[in-house]
Amino acid sequence: MSKKEFKALIVEEIDSTFIRKVSIRDIDSLPQNDVLINVKYSSLNYKDALSASGNKGITRNYPHTPGVDAAGIVVNSNSPDWNEGDEVIVTGYDLGMNTSGGFGQYISVPANWIVRCPSNIGLKNSMIIGTAGFTAMNAVMEIIGHNIKPDDGSIIVSGATGGVGIMAVAFLSSMGYNVVASTGKTEQHNLLKLAGATEIIGRDVLAEENKKPMLQQK
Repeated sequence: MSKKEFKALIVEEIDSTFIRKVSIRDIDSLPQNDVLINVKYSSLNYKDALSASGNKGITRNYPHTPGVDAAGIVVNSNSPDWNEGDEVIVTGYDLGMNTSGGFGQYISVPANWIVRCPSNIGLKNSMIIGTAGFTAMNAVMEIIGHNIKPDDGSIIVSGATGGVGIMAVAFLSSMGYNVVASTGKTEQHNLLKLAGATEIIGRDVLAEENKKPMLQQK
């Protein structure tokens, strides 16, 4: 493999069937954006599953490399904001959707998509937290921003076994909140308790229809 080649997961459409395999790509096949990044880590997200299975609402054109987030090292930059060797994170925007994503060893992205990786987190941990953790913390910050404190009552997290849900359970629990996790997956109750949930209810409780004009406050 030459210095201009790299490995990537490539999803191809062949006779209306989507095939996934790890193949060799040429760096010159990447979009000509501001910054070239050597990807060290990426997390797995729901959008990646959609893209990898041929969902045209997520990815219009194939062949394609999914991966909606990535953490890595800058290897080439045309931007004054980023230098070779910088440890950086990319999440959101069009990465992994219609722009070749983090499931390849290199990505090429606009400079304004990039944030610096905090030194106290590191590249690997940033992708363990991942897009799901980033999304969950945005929700937690909204709770804090509305001045809702742990003593004000329990916080319910729906879809608690999903990536965002379980990260929200862990974040809120670590901050002293009493977390009620809602899920339809009874086999995952122990996992939710390990994450910090103090109570677990079925998803049917939230969806239950009741014709009574008033129910008990909860």
